[in-house]
Amino acid sequence: MNIPLLDLSRQYPKIKDQLHQEWSHVLETMKLLNGDNLASFEKEIAAYLGARYAFGMASGSDALMLGLVACGIGEGDEVILHANAFVAAVEAIRWAGARPVLVDMQEKDFGPAPDQIEEMITPKTKALLVVHMYGHPVELGPLMELCKKKNLLLIEDCSHAHGAEYKGEKVGMFGAVGCFSCGVVKNLNAFGDAGFCITDDPIIAEKLDLLRVHGQKEKNQHNLYGFNSRLDEVQAVILRIKLKDLDKDNARREEIARRYAISFSVIDELTPPPMDGDKKSVYHRYVIRSSRRDELMKYLRSQGIGVGIQYPTPLHKQIAWKEKGYEHYHLPVAERVATEILSIPMYPELQDEEVEYIITKTKEFFHKKP
Repeated sequence: MNIPLLDLSRQYPKIKDQLHQEWSHVLETMKLLNGDNLASFEKEIAAYLGARYAFGMASGSDALMLGLVACGIGEGDEVILHANAFVAAVEAIRWAGARPVLVDMQEKDFGPAPDQIEEMITPKTKALLVVHMYGHPVELGPLMELCKKKNLLLIEDCSHAHGAEYKGEKVGMFGAVGCFSCGVVKNLNAFGDAGFCITDDPIIAEKLDLLRVHGQKEKNQHNLYGFNSRLDEVQAVILRIKLKDLDKDNARREEIARRYAISFSVIDELTPPPMDGDKKSVYHRYVIRSSRRDELMKYLRSQGIGVGIQYPTPLHKQIAWKEKGYEHYHLPVAERVATEILSIPMYPELQDEEVEYIITKTKEFFHKKP
């Protein structure tokens, strides 16, 4: 059996007819930017997440950067981030003009370690950027209390977490702004780069609306200097169609995750991802952990099972981080966990027999002698 880590070709047949019908209409009208599909998608995703405002962007990275800028983060500011996140978060902080400050992660939810955050706060600290890794909501309660106490902005990177919930509310709604990627591998995915921001703050909303179109309020009237980051109609069509099935697809991911978790619970050398009653994960990735990660990875690949590592190098160990002369850190949890994590196949189109095969081969490996 051959099971890819992710097989995007399985999505396409389900939406092909509707997609081409809607695309034909867009291409016939040649309204490719700022059209009805973008406006409709923004209303639909705002309603789905419970937000007052939503703004489509050209990518998740742009959504992060523009979200930071719209919150007033810039030159001389510091933004705290956990070291196991993806590099896009650091890039967004840098291009906003601020300085990234790292803290260690906590194992239970892959989020930032709350006890370290307060130690890193200085007079320059403007915000805490939390990334809901692999679709698992971060433990937001203590972080929100700390941000309120220290007068910090809370910014959520929800690129892995479309539809994930913390205590019954969708993530992205707990901070000043929620930033989402809809890139090709995400739960809500376009056929190219795409993203969006949500907020309940009308002042931030006005800035987001201007920033993505060169600060242009009306044609040739530029109220501020912005960027070119528009979600086009072609991608908006895809996202509108896929949004209708997002809950159903996420439910299938959860079903697969439960089968994995039950089966793997008997393996002492393997740690499955968290399943917390107060949090609803959407399992963008199913990330297991083992001190024998590299051996397991090699074995599963030899059995035709696609696996991957998201992400093998913490932010403070990246060449780019060192080249910029940023602070040297020793963050033992993030450094150790990076050597243990392994993503196994997780997508709604996985067949039951494929799931069972993955479980069987994983158990088979651990039953062998090291």
